[in-house]
Amino acid sequence: MKRTLALALYYGLTSHMRSSDNPGTIGARLNRLLVRRIFRQCGRGVNIRPGVYFGSGRNLSLGDDSMLGQNSIIGSTAEVKIGNDVMMGPEVLIYTSNHGTAAGTPMRQQPLECAPVWIGNDVWIGARCIILPGVTVGDGAVLAAGAVVTADVPANAVVGGVPARLLKYRTAEGTRASAAAAGRGALGGGQ
Repeated sequence: MKRTLALALYYGLTSHMRSSDNPGTIGARLNRLLVRRIFRQCGRGVNIRPGVYFGSGRNLSLGDDSMLGQNSIIGSTAEVKIGNDVMMGPEVLIYTSNHGTAAGTPMRQQPLECAPVWIGNDVWIGARCIILPGVTVGDGAVLAAGAVVTADVPANAVVGGVPARLLKYRTAEGTRASAAAAGRGALGGGQ
């Protein structure tokens, strides 16, 4: 019952309240209070911006000091685990399910194919980024605005594009070498 009431209050009231980066505002504090009863796990100092949709939130874990960007949609049919210190721009889409595409059966009749999404610590997800089912994002990665992430992202990688590909690494000595490696193709190294 507590969970159902928390969901009703979140979607009916607090998801529409303006909030700020100040975790002490009434809207931010009320959102944290509610999502602690909704999410599988909710860390300290989280920031849930207005308009975030996460379905039932039952399979969502959010780490300390992480933020869900304004008007983002987090489909949590399967597990979504977001680490500590994750920044998320507005209108990010995270999907954990997709319709089957086997030939011979209408797609609307095919079962959902579900896979978890795991996002590491200290990750920056740019505005309108789309993360598809089964993706793991390593610690320290940067996902550029508008990127469509279809494959795992290594730690400290900077990716962008449709589909997302490796642009460089966030290391002082790796910038030149990683830019050359990025010319080889998709995230998996030549897909």
